[in-house]
Amino acid sequence: MIVFLDIEFTDLLDPQLLSLGLADLEGHEFYAELDLESAIGKARLKTSSEFVRYNGVIDQWGLVSGASGTEWEMGRRAGEWILGLATGTGRSIEIAFDYSMDYELLEYAIRDAGLWEQVREVVIPRNIDAISGTITGELAAEECYRSLKTRGLARHHALADALALRAAYLAKSAALLLGSQSS
Repeated sequence: MIVFLDIEFTDLLDPQLLSLGLADLEGHEFYAELDLESAIGKARLKTSSEFVRYNGVIDQWGLVSGASGTEWEMGRRAGEWILGLATGTGRSIEIAFDYSMDYELLEYAIRDAGLWEQVREVVIPRNIDAISGTITGELAAEECYRSLKTRGLARHHALADALALRAAYLAKSAALLLGSQSS
């Protein structure tokens, strides 16, 4: 089973978790975002890059009902979601991402929530940047973003980016399969 991950964080020099999105191939989704009204949320917002504050990341806060919480709650809920998928399928979960810091921040959040020892037994990290960063992948991701407008989600929303990563992966995988069948 593959789960696609995207994380939004404060900045490139000192990345700290702001939101996380997960999406599997069967259509299950998970999204959590830091409560920006909390003391930690306010501090992280203050140290966030201008890009995060003014280019579509923070503008999309509050679009998913029930997603807001502390970093501990975000890590706990994400860990429980992943463990639930692993238990439900009886298989390990590949966590696919296109930027290694995303996986590190997911791990830190789950670790801080006390679930990492359980989660690490069922996850396999997989960087798919080489797969998703192709023209086929980019076109599929763009189509995904267009379709997400009906939900109010756009690029730089962690769930939208996880779904776009999934679309890119699926498109590239289909192209590779078609190419191998025609040979």
